[in-house]
Amino acid sequence: MIVHRLDLALPGGVEARMVLTGRGGTGGGATASGGSSRWPFAAANLGSHVGDDPDAVVANRTALAGALGVPAAAMTFMHPDHGRGVAVVEEPTGVAPGAELRDVDALVTDRVGVGLVALAADCVPILLVDPPARVVAAVHCGWRGLALDVVGAAVDVMVALGATPSAVRALLGPAICGACYPVPPERAAALAPVCPEAITTAPDGQPAIDLRAGLAARLAQLGATAQAVGGCTAEDPDGCFSHRRDGRTGRQGGAIALVAA
Repeated sequence: MIVHRLDLALPGGVEARMVLTGRGGTGGGATASGGSSRWPFAAANLGSHVGDDPDAVVANRTALAGALGVPAAAMTFMHPDHGRGVAVVEEPTGVAPGAELRDVDALVTDRVGVGLVALAADCVPILLVDPPARVVAAVHCGWRGLALDVVGAAVDVMVALGATPSAVRALLGPAICGACYPVPPERAAALAPVCPEAITTAPDGQPAIDLRAGLAARLAQLGATAQAVGGCTAEDPDGCFSHRRDGRTGRQGGAIALVAA
């Protein structure tokens, strides 16, 4: 399930734990190592809206909570809206399907023991932490999120809780690469004035979007430090879910929590 983990020591005996997940199995008809879902969601699907067995989704989400070191009841998931809505999480909603916060693409908290999860399947799961301020966020961002500056909206809310943009560290999880993400010319034209760093060209000459390049540029403008982890979701059928590649598929995620060290 876990493709990358980073633990950061923070002031006051607290750690920020960041986990990026992947598919967790190699497919086939049976449950695979690292998750409870069966094909085509094998094995570590975290999405409750894709047609997977709800019990398997709960088991996968509970395993993720264990990796973060928080109870399952302390987790909060989002149902991404491809907008720029941000929710400050004070009371978690748990792992049950249907308990996800809706109409938001970013979750922010300064509460110890609360897990935040952003789901994706080609879009970018982003984990943000300001270590001195002990404020964290999980963000989902696709091309609409780039155009609407969802990561900037999340940082603004972090600042309202005491964060400083120049202290923010970001992990950008696996996402579709520019070569695999050709788009209609009008989409590229709409995004170019807002985030020119995201515009590239696919191998066939079509305009394309490099989500993580655009996010890295935006985070640099904000003064934050960004690191991309993992490769292209569309090019990794064993390791990552990809909606563009498969259509019917699961969701990986980025999870973050403040926990007592």
